[in-house]
Amino acid sequence: MLFVDKGGVLIDNAEDLAPQWRRLIGEFLSRRIGGSDRIWADANVPAFERQLERWRAEMAKRGPADIRGFFAKDARLWFLDMCDAAAIARPPDDEAERIAAETVNYVKAHLDIRPPQKGLLALRALKRRGLVLHMASADSHDDLVEFLERIGARDLFDRVYGSDLVRTWKSGPEYYRAILSDSGVDADRAAVVDDSPDALSWARQSGLRVFQVVRRDGEEFDDAVARAFGEVARAIG
Repeated sequence: MLFVDKGGVLIDNAEDLAPQWRRLIGEFLSRRIGGSDRIWADANVPAFERQLERWRAEMAKRGPADIRGFFAKDARLWFLDMCDAAAIARPPDDEAERIAAETVNYVKAHLDIRPPQKGLLALRALKRRGLVLHMASADSHDDLVEFLERIGARDLFDRVYGSDLVRTWKSGPEYYRAILSDSGVDADRAAVVDDSPDALSWARQSGLRVFQVVRRDGEEFDDAVARAFGEVARAIG
């Protein structure tokens, strides 16, 4: 069984999507609510910084977490923070929640995402050899499913482990213990592919074998991902 991360494995972390997010947020909200594209794009900068602070504070907590509820509430807070930064009157909470969801859906539908095609081919080869594939990411389950469908890779994966699916943030070895428990597999029969040394350290502490996506100087992201999956293929013989 192989647990595969999203960021840095199925999408290039070095490819900064933030400018696309800001442009698309401005494009959507200026037409949905009013104001200029630039006002809304700029308003996302402090709103996103506050969002990161909330995420970090929430992930620092221990024990089971209502992560799905947190994501739902946080989207509304993110949008209201943008309203404040843009000097636009806040709508009622229920309307703010609806507009926040519409904004995120619009952005995701229009993002230019370039998944690693060689990496996906390597994953398909591993699946054909009988390896069971699961996603293991900090994102929400629904967002991950949408992402996989967008890049044509949902069929590759059995379980899609967002943090909310196991009510455990991906911030320590507890996350990997939770997905191992849910999947019912012994750690010595499973491995993780991730780009984060911290995440791989947590996986190793949980008894999992690890493979890291490391991008060499001048190497294309797709080649680095394919090389990591090649290491998995050689390891299983």
